[in-house]
Amino acid sequence: MRQISSPTHSDNAPDRHLVCQETLLLAFQDLIAAATDAGWNEREVAVAIIDLADNHLLGMVEMEKTSSIVAFINKIT
Repeated sequence: MRQISSPTHSDNAPDRHLVCQETLLLAFQDLIAAATDAGWNEREVAVAIIDLADNHLLGMVEMEKTSSIVAFINKIT
């Protein structure tokens, strides 16, 4: 896997997400190439990556909700 560079922009920089995309692009292309070389077609690889990213984000959101609830309970007890 390719080396991924560290962020060079502050967390609130307006174009930080674009820089992140540019940083991940080559590794992303490598992943697609490896999957298609293994026999998966490009469309199903793309859909799988989207589903994985969506599930990852949904899990992050649920963890944030759970952390907020735990913090609230700790605060009132």
